[in-house]
Parts: sequence; C-alpha cells; structure tokens
Amino acid sequence: MTNSPHVVVAGTRRVWSPEQKRAILAEADDPATTASEVARRHGLHSSLLFRWRRALLAERQASTAAAPATFIPLALPPPATAAAGVPAGPGLIEIELADGHRVRAAAGADLTLLQGAIAALLGR
Repeated sequence: MTNSPHVVVAGTRRVWSPEQKRAILAEADDPATTASEVARRHGLHSSLLFRWRRALLAERQASTAAAPATFIPLALPPPATAAAGVPAGPGLIEIELADGHRVRAAAGADLTLLQGAIAALLGR
C-alpha cells in the first residue's frame, strides 16, 4: 500500500465586506421580496442573512449605548415663600365616593365619626 499525497482544495467560504452585507440586507428588507429569495439570488443560506441582521442591530445598539450622555441645563425659579406671620391653617381631607358624595373633614377629625358618616352614605 502506498501513501497518496494529500491534496489541499481551496475552501468554498466566501468573505463579504461590510458594505456588501449592508447592501444585501437592504435588499432583503424590501417588502416586495423575501429573505429566502435574496439569499438564493446571492448564493447564501437565509439563516446567514438573519445572523448578519442580528450582528448589525447589535453593532448599532452598542454604538448608541457608547454615545456620551447629554445633559440639558435646567434653571428652576426659586420656591415661593409663604407670607410671613400668617399661621398655616389646619389641613382639610376630602373623600369622594363612587356615587358622587363627598365627605370633607378637618385633618384631626374623629376617625369613628368619619367611618360612620361614610357607612351611612354608602347605605351600609
């Protein structure tokens, strides 16, 4: 038995430039055609087009994420001051019920009295 020499055959793998990939992807994005048709026209498998598309989207997202944040200067007016010497009045609580009734009470009102008034308005 003799040893046969090894023959090296050039690979069938093709190399596409980024411009060529973008042109083929733009052609595949045309609504008048399908990705399979474009892939057949260029001698590709359709899964390769989808891989290129994912890579392009990831590249775009990475470039937008790497962009420096921009800040907008904001100037707020000074807070309005309360009139000096005027004491703050007690708070007012307003409860609006589903049937349109409203109950208003001072902030320190008796809780059981409010509960009774609300129950009476609700008919319980």
